[in-house]
Amino acid sequence: MAEKRFGLTRDERVRKRKDYDRVFREGGRARAGLVCGRYVPNGMSLTRIGIAVPNRFGKAAKRNRARRLLKEAYRLHKHEMPPGLDIILLPGPGWNKPPLSDLEECISRIARKLSQKQSGGREAGPA
Repeated sequence: MAEKRFGLTRDERVRKRKDYDRVFREGGRARAGLVCGRYVPNGMSLTRIGIAVPNRFGKAAKRNRARRLLKEAYRLHKHEMPPGLDIILLPGPGWNKPPLSDLEECISRIARKLSQKQSGGREAGPA
């Protein structure tokens, strides 16, 4: 059977409350446009993703739409993320029905920022 290239397996998701709490308590931050990210090393060889949309964001339909869009944008760009992190994505300020292409660009920028932070170097220019 062929391996799924773009899917999200169970092992690629942050599922436990204690893991979410650890990311928010100990993790760093990376923000790009409409997406905020919190991250912490997980001691594994793969990157795990979680999505958090607070109740104050809006009603359930709006929160679920934001979750679906963030998950899809991440799914398409997960190969750009550095390995060994737990990442929690949140919708940032100014979120107002953004197109998927805008979110994909934000996820790519976050991936570049995280790669730079893991390598310890900072490149000049806007990120």
